Amino acid sequence: MICSKISELIGFECHPLSDDGSVAMIDTPFAFADGDGVPVYVEKLANQVRFFDDGNVILHFRGRGVTLDDHRHTRFLRNLAEPNGVQLNAMGELEIWAKADEAPAAFARYMSTLLAVCAWEVDQTGASTDTSLFLDEVTMCLRAWKPHASIGEGADYVGVSGQVYKMDLQLDGRAVLAIGTHPATVSTAAKKLLDISAATENAELDVLVVIDDRQDAELAKREGLVLDSVSSVLMMTRLERNANTPRLQ
Repeated sequence: MICSKISELIGFECHPLSDDGSVAMIDTPFAFADGDGVPVYVEKLANQVRFFDDGNVILHFRGRGVTLDDHRHTRFLRNLAEPNGVQLNAMGELEIWAKADEAPAAFARYMSTLLAVCAWEVDQTGASTDTSLFLDEVTMCLRAWKPHASIGEGADYVGVSGQVYKMDLQLDGRAVLAIGTHPATVSTAAKKLLDISAATENAELDVLVVIDDRQDAELAKREGLVLDSVSSVLMMTRLERNANTPRLQ
């Protein structure tokens, strides 16, 4: 019967990595743009289960020439992962923990993150993946526009789901998020902002989203409409004019 062959049919296999079987690697049919398989590992500790990538997502992007040396460079991974409850830990691993009876839901959230990363990579084909450069540009323009404002690293906010999200910057206490126009980024930003705004303690939170419209102004305008109901939206070209800064090429 087909059920006895389903693992072979759809490309899912599990390979134990420890003698006691508490750590395993799961083969899946999903792959990055260059054909590398997405990394899926599972570990069981007492009544907890962890799905993780063993740092291989960062290794994949480094192998493709992407600089990932600090939290600014890895922010795109956090932005894609956090709305799904997945964290980028201090070891550079994408991971999610769950009780054993909640493992199916945790696995689904982990896979959603990896597929979002794959989609993001495809969207970035032919474009710069150094997202920290855009954040640097936003910071520079904000300082030129508001020279007396207090500008610092973004704070953490807890959504109604209990998930913790980190913003990119703080501008006189106002949260700032800097994003591009690719669908995966806009979708995760919208999910993040909706979750945060639904929490009572964030009722007075004012968020400014800066969208990079310099490559495709019409697309940026359309995506801005998606976020307009949960934040203030400012196009990068407008921010550059506010800062009286020549357009950066």
